Amino acid sequence: MKVSNPSPSLRFTGSAPIALAMLALVFVFGGTAPRLPAQEIPAGGESLVSLPDIATQGSFYANQNGDGPVATRTVVSVEGPGFDQAARINTARPTGLFYSSAVTAAANRPLADGDVVLLHFFMRAIETSDESGTVVLQAYFEGPGPGYTKSLSRRTTATSEWTEYFLPFEIEGNYGLGSAAMKFGVGGALRPQVLEFGGVELLWYGTSRSVDELPRTGFSYIGREADAPWRAEAAARIEQHRKADFALNIVDANGEPLRGAQVRVRQQSHAFDFGTAMVASRIMSDSPDNTIYKEKILELFNAGTFENDTKWPPWIGEWGASFNQQQTLAAGAWTQARNLRMRGHVLVWPSTRNMPDAFEDQINAADPAIPGIILDHIDDVMQPTNPFFEEWDVINEPYDNFDIMRTYGDEHMIDWFQRARENHATAELYINDYSIIAGGGLNVAKQDAYAETIQYLIDGGAPITGIGFQGHFSGSPTGMPRILEILQRYTTEFPGLKMRITELDMTTDDEELQADFYRDFITLAMSHPQMDGVQFWGFWEGSHWRPSSALYREDWSEKPAVAAYRQLVLRDWWTDNADLTPAAGTIAGRGFHGEYVFDVVYGDHTISGSFDLTSAGVNTTVAVEVAPSAEPSFIRQPLGRTVLPGEAVTLTAVAAGFPVPTITWHRDGAALGVTGETLVLPAVGANDDAYYQAIASNENGTAETRRIRVAVRTAGPSREELANISTRGHVDTGSEVLVAGFVIDGDSDKDVVIRAVGPRLQEFGLAEVLADPQIEIYRSGESTPMLSNDDWSPDLAAIFTELGAFELADDEKSAAVRATLSPGAYTALVSGVADGTGIALVEVYDAQTGSPTRMANISTRGMVGVDAAALVAGFVIEGEIPQPVLIRGIGPTLADFGVADSLADPFLRLYERLPDGTTRFVMANNRWGFGNTDEIAATTARVGGFPLRAGSADACLLVSLEPGAYTVNLSGVGDGTGIALVEVYRIP
Repeated sequence: MKVSNPSPSLRFTGSAPIALAMLALVFVFGGTAPRLPAQEIPAGGESLVSLPDIATQGSFYANQNGDGPVATRTVVSVEGPGFDQAARINTARPTGLFYSSAVTAAANRPLADGDVVLLHFFMRAIETSDESGTVVLQAYFEGPGPGYTKSLSRRTTATSEWTEYFLPFEIEGNYGLGSAAMKFGVGGALRPQVLEFGGVELLWYGTSRSVDELPRTGFSYIGREADAPWRAEAAARIEQHRKADFALNIVDANGEPLRGAQVRVRQQSHAFDFGTAMVASRIMSDSPDNTIYKEKILELFNAGTFENDTKWPPWIGEWGASFNQQQTLAAGAWTQARNLRMRGHVLVWPSTRNMPDAFEDQINAADPAIPGIILDHIDDVMQPTNPFFEEWDVINEPYDNFDIMRTYGDEHMIDWFQRARENHATAELYINDYSIIAGGGLNVAKQDAYAETIQYLIDGGAPITGIGFQGHFSGSPTGMPRILEILQRYTTEFPGLKMRITELDMTTDDEELQADFYRDFITLAMSHPQMDGVQFWGFWEGSHWRPSSALYREDWSEKPAVAAYRQLVLRDWWTDNADLTPAAGTIAGRGFHGEYVFDVVYGDHTISGSFDLTSAGVNTTVAVEVAPSAEPSFIRQPLGRTVLPGEAVTLTAVAAGFPVPTITWHRDGAALGVTGETLVLPAVGANDDAYYQAIASNENGTAETRRIRVAVRTAGPSREELANISTRGHVDTGSEVLVAGFVIDGDSDKDVVIRAVGPRLQEFGLAEVLADPQIEIYRSGESTPMLSNDDWSPDLAAIFTELGAFELADDEKSAAVRATLSPGAYTALVSGVADGTGIALVEVYDAQTGSPTRMANISTRGMVGVDAAALVAGFVIEGEIPQPVLIRGIGPTLADFGVADSLADPFLRLYERLPDGTTRFVMANNRWGFGNTDEIAATTARVGGFPLRAGSADACLLVSLEPGAYTVNLSGVGDGTGIALVEVYRIP
């Protein structure tokens, strides 16, 4: 076998040799032009060719393929849109290479770099044997050899109706008269086809117009439609091959199942690799751009490679000071410390143009020392980098880079794999090449040669473990069915090898198309059982070989592709489950393969752990070290309700104990004859307005719940309200000061007292308190404070006593104001004098409780720390009947509003303050999806709160609470820290 020399029947003498054309452009297939509103050609364009119609009068190159021409051209009469003749192209012997047969016309003027040109033409299908029902034509404008630089290369398709194309582009390079040409490649079909095209206009605008000012045809790809059949098939494969079952058996210290524990299972990383090429010099720099560069790597990816740093020439210093081994190794250590799974690129790129310049003369002279030099290089690059790389591209692009094989023999490829294995016993060893799945998947000759090369390596004993498919696409990319068809071919032929998309990018200025294609391509790759990962070939325009392919623009603004990627990889394919344990104590679920953590909340106890979810699944037991008392105890308290006549009410209480306690329900102290964890009042009336209590009993004793009221009232105003609302948190500087918002309802003014307390908190056991708080009060929408205070006035001491607020006494540095505020929204900003930091308490007291005006809610944004530095909100419900309240602890959704460093995983705990000064745990939540999400969403809209993102890790409690004092503690799961918002809404 001679893999280094493609079959002679597939070598052509057209405008560009195969290797040069493929290096100059990654050509694509599958683009279709959707029907768009009529577009007009702006005035000022001059014809760039001297022919009236390129289609019918341009030079035609037929070429030969086997026993006949690749294609033929005839001129036919048509009733076209504005023309009556067209070129009929019969591609009877397609090669899959568009340039193997073409219609051409030279430019009639010199051209300068940046000149703007518009191509306008029509095409339609006459006959096609392609299963898509379309024909394909490649429109390309190229300069002369040897570079054949293409200013435009767009693969277009059409059905039996005339399809109109507008393709604006800029000239790349400078060309003399007649040295550049417009060409229409007709050899690139996968199967025989007949098409017609005509009405061709090629208009030069120079610099009088920009590309954005010219009409443009939108492109698409086969399989983009929402109901494309491949989607359901891919989803089924993902469910089968990328997910597994898990079960957590929650028990007490004696191994008995624990009923009523909240269990949350959260994915931390994917087993599937989502990676990017990266640059070592950027990783080792802390410049503003490079700091963001590293942050984005860690946010979006779990894997990667160095784009150029471990290629042979830069590794030995041929590319200058920007590349050096010390820097590369330091960057490798950075990736290792952050658990990025890294692959090496590349050990051998076997052509003189990609190997070090120092060896070019030796290779051309067939110096017998070269094979040994290559093996020494493999040792040299692998041995110091072994700690960082789990995988290597051993050979890169052998189809077009075969100087070494041609000169020294194909068998040396086997030697390279064997030497790599000697250096790294466990690394995955890959071959890597391009235009296997790109180019419309039409380059069958290259696909065949790739398969032959892989088989040659296997037969020769090379320890190859994987096949790399580069994914360089342009604006009319390969359709999803064709990509899957190609991957399936290699699956059939090489079932024992892994696969990877190694270099994904898409060069286009159509950002919506790019976003859709990246989403669909990654989905297809994720669904393939032999695929190990997908790797972008860069992600930022400021560091990308093809900037329009990037996910982020130069200024770090996100293209639509970022949102599509994040939604898919970090949300749709991200497992985050929460549930209450049933009587058996087992929480079961199904999640994506990867690393997980779990949290078990039982009463006021929290147990955390981790596991790896693989195809084998997970079944583990978690013991919560609570005293497994035989005596009954309630782990879930009932909550009161205020309802209208005829409404249904369900009260719930959960008890622990051994034997399992019997729960009986009582109303106003009298037994109802109802047992069990729930009491259902199907249609309440006046007789149901009472106080209820549950009593649990077994042979070892009894336990009682709190007394709660079900209040039945008619529609109309109620005097229940929030009063004396407060929040305690850590005050820092800048955006991390304490910001409390509150709303006054009604139609009359409200007398309020607002305090910012620091030093006095030391007497309550808090350390690191804010030594000198200051407070500013803002009306909503205004940037100038309406009130401010640094040190409080002694004149306020009497009102503190009247309101039941603790005295400030010798604390002269805390701040306080009394004001009459009209209904509306307000903000109290607490900071430290001279940028002081520490824990502070902001309080808003209703100084005229009982008036028709209500304190509607409080919302406080601040830095959540650990232990005493958590955000702690307090509020009082006044009145006689239970009040519905919505409590939210928001972290992740703040990021959608541009808040940096938001708390990733908030945990809400609600406590009742008892008369004796102690607290009683009521309930907790650490994921708002744990509960009635529809009711929470509807209530949020009702009280005017901003919506939470579905599936986010924000926390919510929707409860009805008895009159009394309550405390909400907002912390981070696993001692996480960050900026968060705690909100308490009174529900009218």
